Amino acid sequence: MITLIAARARNGAIGKDNDIPWRAPEDMKAFQRETLGGAIIMGRNTWDSLPVKPLKNRLNLVVSSNPQAAEIVLPSIEAAVQEAYAQGYRRVYGIGGEGIYRGMLGMADRLLVTEVDLTIEEADAFFPEFQADDWTKAGETVLRSSDPACVMVEYLRRG
Repeated sequence: MITLIAARARNGAIGKDNDIPWRAPEDMKAFQRETLGGAIIMGRNTWDSLPVKPLKNRLNLVVSSNPQAAEIVLPSIEAAVQEAYAQGYRRVYGIGGEGIYRGMLGMADRLLVTEVDLTIEEADAFFPEFQADDWTKAGETVLRSSDPACVMVEYLRRG
């Protein structure tokens, strides 16, 4: 199963200056719980922004044209997904940035999107728009009620 996992502001923003422009520890904990034991696919900028590399107890796959960017670097999203499956992983996550989300949206079975109650005016990275008709809202979990409020919404692809 391929899942995109992201947190986005009301205006779709996911990043500013190669960082997440809010702090929500509850969302980070939910991310960790969900992705542990899975394979995570990210772009080089996301890899570079991680405070600790690699993220423990997950297969970390970086899509980059620079073969020295990380331990396991693949030239394309498709190659990264194939590598995850070849290594026996059945839970594969796209974790960012914008290019990874755009490239994986068409192959995703599931979206886990934390809706953050903020607008980031000068954001430079955004979660792609997706067609609501293609997805069923399977549930939501309030992760944080204020400062900022965060609700994780699960969508499953129809059909």
